[in-house]
Amino acid sequence: MNKPMLILINLLLLAGIAACGEKSTVKMAEGPHENTLLHADIEHGNATDDAEEHYESSSAPDLANGRRQFSKCKVCHTVLKGGRHKVGPNLYGILGRPAASTAGFRYSSALKNAGIVWDEAKLDQWIRSPRNTVPGTSMSFIGIRDEKSRGDLLAYVLKESAAPD
Repeated sequence: MNKPMLILINLLLLAGIAACGEKSTVKMAEGPHENTLLHADIEHGNATDDAEEHYESSSAPDLANGRRQFSKCKVCHTVLKGGRHKVGPNLYGILGRPAASTAGFRYSSALKNAGIVWDEAKLDQWIRSPRNTVPGTSMSFIGIRDEKSRGDLLAYVLKESAAPD
């Protein structure tokens, strides 16, 4: 292959990786300098135990951050009642529903045979790493390692997709 073609392929691969990446805005009370350092550590998968303890101690979900986190998902999913399927299924009413059970969407056989019923713990595990949760899934999203960002995203999705009682 010639050099310009290799450069183009590498740029496309980097753009694809960036589109599925975990980069997120992190707000910490300790100040903007620590925020930047922590953000870089999380982005490269090297969050320290201290950082994880900070997130665990923050119990109230940040729905605004959850909405920002959902921007990674909305290319493929919607949470609106009656919303159409995209690359991924509509997530409305997901809590308590068996995996791969939404009519009109073609799921991978791995997810169909996983025997999962979506509860908060299983959704959190799935958002962290879909491929590790259900090996063989067709979902290409790499996941979100940061616990606080996952919690905020999950709270937002559950709020927006809650089926009325």
